[in-house]
Amino acid sequence: MTGVDIRALRGKLGWTQMALAEAVGVTSNTVARWERGEMAISEPASRLLQKIAAEEKSRTGKR
Repeated sequence: MTGVDIRALRGKLGWTQMALAEAVGVTSNTVARWERGEMAISEPASRLLQKIAAEEKSRTGKR
């Protein structure tokens, strides 16, 4: 998952960096660094974001 992907997911969810950080268990600074491409996202955090995205799709019925 790239920084662009993370920012797009956050936009679709309508979440702030702080809200996404809380959902994943990291700081908002970490989310900002992921989005800017300064830091690679860990595999566990990436999997969690993918689950959040899948859950949102099923909740809203969007594909």
